[in-house]
Formats: sequence, C-alpha cells, structure tokens
Amino acid sequence: MYTDEQSSTRPSQQTNIASQHPQDVEVPELPSVNFGPHFEMHPVVFPVGALIVLALVALTLLVPNEELKTFFVSIRNWIGEHVGWLYVLTLTGFVLFSFWLAFSRFGRIRLSKNGEPPEFSTLSWFAMLFSAGMGIGLLFWSVAEPIYHYNSTPPGFAEGFDNERIAMAVTIFHWGLHPWALYAVVGLALAYFGFRRDMPLSFRSILHPILGDRVWGLTGDAIDVLAIIATLTGVATSLGIGAQQVNAGLSFLFGTDITLNIQFIIIAAITAVATISVVTGLGTGIRRLSELNIALAAILMLIVIVGSGIIAFISSTLDNTGAYLQLLPVSSFRTGAFSEEGRNWATAWTVFYWAWWISWSPFVGMFIARISKGRTIREFILGTLLVPTAVGIIWMTAFGSTTLRQHQNHLEYEQKTQNPELRETLPAEYLPEFNVGIKDAKGKLLMNDDGTFQTETQQLTAAEYLNAPIINSDNTKKIDTLPTVLFAMLDGLFTSKILIVTTAGIATLCIVLFFVTSSDSASMVIDIIASGGNPDPPVGTRLFWAISEGLVAALLLAAGGLDALQAASIIAALPFSIILLAAAWSLFRTLTREEVPRLHAHRPRK
Repeated sequence: MYTDEQSSTRPSQQTNIASQHPQDVEVPELPSVNFGPHFEMHPVVFPVGALIVLALVALTLLVPNEELKTFFVSIRNWIGEHVGWLYVLTLTGFVLFSFWLAFSRFGRIRLSKNGEPPEFSTLSWFAMLFSAGMGIGLLFWSVAEPIYHYNSTPPGFAEGFDNERIAMAVTIFHWGLHPWALYAVVGLALAYFGFRRDMPLSFRSILHPILGDRVWGLTGDAIDVLAIIATLTGVATSLGIGAQQVNAGLSFLFGTDITLNIQFIIIAAITAVATISVVTGLGTGIRRLSELNIALAAILMLIVIVGSGIIAFISSTLDNTGAYLQLLPVSSFRTGAFSEEGRNWATAWTVFYWAWWISWSPFVGMFIARISKGRTIREFILGTLLVPTAVGIIWMTAFGSTTLRQHQNHLEYEQKTQNPELRETLPAEYLPEFNVGIKDAKGKLLMNDDGTFQTETQQLTAAEYLNAPIINSDNTKKIDTLPTVLFAMLDGLFTSKILIVTTAGIATLCIVLFFVTSSDSASMVIDIIASGGNPDPPVGTRLFWAISEGLVAALLLAAGGLDALQAASIIAALPFSIILLAAAWSLFRTLTREEVPRLHAHRPRK
C-alpha cells in the first residue's frame, strides 16, 4: 500500500488499484502525434473530438435556426421528463460524498507523491477556481433568477415562506453546495490519480480501477472524447450568455445596438484576448487575470452592498442562509414527479442547472486539479466546497436581495401614496425611466404607420423591467431584458450618474474578464485531455480549442439563443453523468485500499 513516504518509489510503476491484492503494473504512456513543438496531440482523441465539434458547427450552419432550436428544445424536454431524476441523484450524491471525504480519515492524504507544497498561494488558488467555476453565470443570473422566482413562485414549496425568501433560497440552492460538490469530487479524482498515482491527467485514469487496462485503449479514448464535448458545450453556453450581457453593458454605457452581429463581434474579440492569455500560460496570464477579476468583482459587490445598505445586507444574508439551509434537504431530492407543472419547472430550472454544472465539470474539475497539486484531500474539499458557496450566498444576497428590496420599497411607496394625507408628505421616489412599448387589450404591441413601436416613458424597478416590453431608443426593436436587467438594477440603485456609469463599467469589465478566464482555462483543460493528459499542453492546439469554443458559442447563439444554449448543455451532460458516477465509485474503491498516514506517525512514544 502507498503512504506519503512510500509513494515516491518506483515512479514508472503503478499499483493495480483494480485488484484486491496490489501488484505492480506499468502505466503506459499515452500515444501522441507530434507535428512540431507547438502541435502535439493524441492520435484518436484530438481528431475525433475535433470532428465532432466541426460536425456540430456544420449542423448549425446547414439546418434552419428555428428547426434546430425546436430539435434541441424537444430533446431537452424529453430528458427533463424522463431522465431529470438522474441529474438530481448525481448532484445530491456528490454533496453527501464530498462531505464524507472531507471528514473521513482520508482527508489527511496529500495530493502528491513526495509531499510537495501547493504550487499557488491560497488566494491565487481561490481566485482561479472561482473565476473559472461560474463567474459569468453569477453576473448573469444574480439579478434575474430571484425576480423570476419572486414573480412566479416555484410550485410545490412548503407554506410559511414569503415570496422573497423562497426566491432567494431557490436561487442560492442552484448556485450553492451542489455544483461545488460536483466540482470538488471530479477535481479530487483527477488530482488523486494524476498526482498521487502518477497517471495521465485524464478522465480515463479515474476509471482504471473499474475498467482496468482497457482505459489505455479505445474505451479510454471514448471517455476522453465525451469529456471534451461536454466541456466545450458547457463553456460555449457560458460564453454565449456572457456575449449577451457584454452587449447589454455596452448598450447601457455607449448606446450600442443589441444585436446578434454585435454579439458575434464580442465573442470574436474576447476569444482573441483569451488566446493571448492562453499563450502566456497558467502561471502568468490565467492567474493574473483571475486575480484582477476577483478584485474587480469584490469592488462591484461592495459598491452594491454600500448602496443598498450594510445593515439590510447583513440581515438579508442571515435570512437567506437560513432559508437556503431549510429548503436544502427537500430541494435536493425534488424532481417534480407528481405534477406536470412541477416537472416543467424542475426541467427549466434545476435540471438545466445540474446539467450545466455536469457539462462544466470536466473543465472545472480538471482545472481545479491542475492548480491543486500538493493540497490535502480535506483542504481541497473544504476549500472548493465551502468558501465558494459562502461567497455565492454573499454575492446573491448583494445583488438578488437588493433587487427584490428595491421592488418591495416601491410597492410600499405606491401603497402609501394611496393615502391622501401621506401623499403630500412623502419625498419623491427615484426610479429610472425606460422606453416601454404600448400594448392593446389583447397584449399585442401597437405599431406606428412607419413600422416603429408606439412607446411611452415609464419608471420601473428591475423586477418590473424584466417582464416589460422595453423598446430601443429609436423605437424599432424590442430589447431582450434578461441580459440587461443587471444594469437596470444598478440604474435604480444610485441617483448619481457617475456612480451608475462606474458600476456599470466595472460590471461589464468583470463579465469580459470572466469571459476571458473561462475561455482560456477551458482551452487549456480540453487540450490537456486531447494531448493524452499532458499537464502543459502545447500552445498551438490550445489555440485551436479556444477558437472552437468561440465559434460554437456564436453558432448556438444564432441557432436559438438561450434556449439552444440550455438544451445543448442538458443533452451533452446525459452520457457524462454516467461517467461521473463511475468516477466517484472508482475513487471510493481506491481510497478505501490506501494506507492513510497517521496523525502522529513521527511522534516518539513515551
């Protein structure tokens, strides 16, 4: 059995962890094809993965957008109705498994063979894993999702919660322990087999205890190709969402049109910046951009907290945490099995999120593993699980609760103005003004003779803005309010134009940086897999994957916007969820057969 000291011996040999009685077997070096110092690739995984990506690109180009969107959405709905339970079971199982790992005797095992210290400081480590983990999504959904749940309470939730508490608890549930537990287990398995067992840093290595030496052949190739497709699809979803919100930020700041063509230009420009970061490497480009991104995000969050009221923020944080913990046990097993309404809601929200996180797990797990060499299992699990969850609660409270509080204050103000005696004494309420389309009795937008929309100026809260027919300045186009609602909230938070523009500028820059760090990190991870587990893959192939991510994001955006992006993630996550469950079992089997170093192994006995 391996201990921390013994594991440094015989580096070219590997314990047969699939056997009850360990025996030495040699881990073969995965084959690669070298086309020069910048282009080294696995002869099967790289070309097959690339061909599937190109086929997806061709599909989006050849099939009409509406037909493709209908196809994607129909498969998404089928999966949600028949297989959604698998996603729920997988994520909840990982939460329980990760806590067991952290507090079991295996927590003392170090993710290295020779006791090497961690490569990065704790601050840099956290900045990189958080930027890569869910940065774009947090900015996109932190305002919008609480509004959706507030305006339409999720079906089947217990009575005794007001709309605000349910809205925040459900939102935090989707961004809390479950996704980070998934990332923690996947990243731990990759780091354990890669750094402690000296296997290639690849998904095939995790399944060696189950599949044996078949992982070094075509079976392993298929596993790695699935990891590549799941990663690329999940990241493309986030890049498409990010492009929409960057476009919204530029529109708010500079009056830029919100169009698909602008979003294509944004994807191309930020992908180009990401390729520069890819070239500079993990220790320079990705690390520095991640640290800058976390600093800017912290500044933005602090501005919002101060603007909305520190006391109100602290109170809301405690309330939201309690509501989340109260709903956590029941929500962890909710599939909507007993009603069509509940099932549709679960598919649109929880199943989508769980599938999105599953499709992201190869990328985030591999990236976290790559930056976590030398940490103990307990340090790895608790750092990856608890700290990001706590920050997520704080972030969602800062933005989501502020949005709902704005709306509640507005409703209370309107109620008070109904009293003639109070109306004259109330100070004027500040709300931003928007160009809103006028509807007829049937809810259809009215048009002028010249083809423009009939509009009127209205003062709206962000909660009202999200569901209103907002029209652009020349009355020619309806604006998509989902990616723009963050800026509507910031507009209503401050009366100072300087503060509004500053916060909107910081938010837009954060989205851009999250966009860049997600793209360059994913490019590195995909190339690690496609180059046979090489932890420092060549630059040329990394650039190929960076460009591919941007291209797929643009085409999925054109094929149906958010619906197509969501559907692609849910579809790609289905086969990979089976691999993840097998990986967790494989890790469990291996850990239970390892000799764990004692707490006081070197302390002399009295």
